[in-house]
Parts: sequence; C-alpha cells; structure tokens
Amino acid sequence: MKFKKLMAMLMAGTMVLSMGAVSFAEEAETETEAAQEEAAPEDIEKAAADSEVTIGVLMKTMSDTYSNKLGEAIEAYAAENYPNVTIQLMDGQADIAKQISQAEDLIAQKVDVIILNPQDADGSAQVLDLAADAGIPVVEVNTETTSTDYVSYVGSNDAEAGEMMGNFVMEQLGEEGGQYGILEGEMGQSAQLLRYAGLETTILANENFECVATLSASWQRDQAMSTTEDWLSKYPDLKAVICENDDMSMGALQAAESNGRELVIIGVDGISDAVAAVSEGRLSASVLQDADGQASTVVDVAVKVGVGEEVASRYKVPFQLITQDNAADFME
Repeated sequence: MKFKKLMAMLMAGTMVLSMGAVSFAEEAETETEAAQEEAAPEDIEKAAADSEVTIGVLMKTMSDTYSNKLGEAIEAYAAENYPNVTIQLMDGQADIAKQISQAEDLIAQKVDVIILNPQDADGSAQVLDLAADAGIPVVEVNTETTSTDYVSYVGSNDAEAGEMMGNFVMEQLGEEGGQYGILEGEMGQSAQLLRYAGLETTILANENFECVATLSASWQRDQAMSTTEDWLSKYPDLKAVICENDDMSMGALQAAESNGRELVIIGVDGISDAVAAVSEGRLSASVLQDADGQASTVVDVAVKVGVGEEVASRYKVPFQLITQDNAADFME
C-alpha cells in the first residue's frame, strides 16, 4: 500500500527525523482522504466466541503508563470475550533487541498470530521479517514499523494529536503568542514522528509563537520534570510546554508547580492522574488516546486473522481533547 511504502522512507537517519515527520504527515493526510480499506473500530464484527487462537503480544514496554494500560486491556478484553483464546504477552522493556528475541520465542512456539506494539519504527521491522518467514501474520497496534508486511494496523492518527495540541496552545496563549518548549517521546517511534509533524503544521508554523527548546524525554516522567526545571531557569518568559505523552506532561507539571510557575501544559494519552489534574485545573489539557478502544479492536482483528477471516488494513481509533470542561466524562 502507498501508506506502508512511505513508512520505509522515514528512517533515513536521526538527523532528518523532522523532515521525515513532515513528509509522513502530508502522506498520512492524503492517505486518510483516499483510503479504501480504513475502518472504524465499530465496523469490525467479533469472531466467534469459541474461536481457538494463540496470540503472542509483543509490547514495547510495560513501564510506560499508557503502554501498560494497553497491554492489560488486551489481556482483559481477550479473557472476557474469547475464553478459548490464549494470550502470551511479553514486555520488551523498551529494548529493540529484547523485542526481537521475544518474537523469535513466540515464533518457535508456533503462535497463530502476533500483535506487535513496536519499540522502534525501523528496528522492530525485523519482527515482521521473522514472522513472514515463519508464515505467522502480524497485526500492529498503537505504533507502526517501516515494514510493509503486517496484515492490519490498529491505532490513532498521531498527526492529529499533534495538531490538537498545537491548536490548543495557540488558543490558550492568544494573539500575543509567547515562548514554548516541546518534550518529545522516544525518537524514531511513529508516535514521536507524527505528533511532532502535527505540531509542524500548526504552532511551529506560526511566527507569533517561539519554540525555545525541543528535547526528548523518552516518554518518561522524571526526565520531563528535570528537563522542564532546566527550561524554567533558562527561559524566564516560557509560557507553555507541549508534551507528546501524559507521563511527560505530569513531569512538566511537577516542575512548574515546584517552581511556582503557571504554564500551559498539554500531553497525550488521557491517563488517570493526568485527567484528574485537568479536572482540578492544574494541567491545561490532555488528548485522549483510547487504550480500551485500541485493545478491543486489535484483539478482535487478531482473532479474525487467526481463524482466517478478512479484516481491513487499518482501523482508526479517534483522539479526543480533554479539558476542564469535560474532564469529568473521562474520570475512571
């Protein structure tokens, strides 16, 4: 497919990540408009409840709050809806080599289907090569690889999350503009590339707003807190911090509150403590990434693939903006 072929062009090198993100965002938009096989989660019918399938699940990490929630939701949904389906979930611990080794283990066990949550867009593509050689289909979830060999992808359009964050911060700061920083996730992951691309088409393209710093905090709360503390001392006029996930937004919030600074801070995922902070008026906003929606859809897809039924090539789970006005609707 045109979209998947484009993924192979993304990882030309870390020095051109931003350029790759722009082209990826433009292509993603074109593909969304023209897609013939993209479907909404509600468009898929469940496989038979008595389906017998063994599914190996390769999570990039279970230490990240969102990834942990996604992995647990996959297990819970499968247990509730498919009692004869076996789930073997493995934690890649944010290590590409470990994820590939775990894939080899699952292949040796002759699982019927692999659900892959890639650690790295380029590096984790080897999992699909190994699976293809063994004749095992792969369904990707949440993040994508550069490989063209997966059967289906379940996730959200991360460029839209970047656009939502960029537009929100511009609205909050107003026509006067101001300085802001961007905390990025693990470099080279599709979520990092596309969320940044969404920012490039919004706030980064607006000369009224000045990006004074962009740095990866690798999705981690503690790294985001220490980086934001550094920014607060370096940039006394800093008005906002845009975070590519909520663990980082909560770290940025901790730094701001410790320093008595009021900042516009937004992240992605809609994790429970971030939603609570939004409800309390401490965190400006979060962009919900629906872990339960991604989990249920990817399990339904994987089971259907395992029993030989047809599925769409892509299932899009939409993002939602959470502000203080609607935070109560997203409280767990």
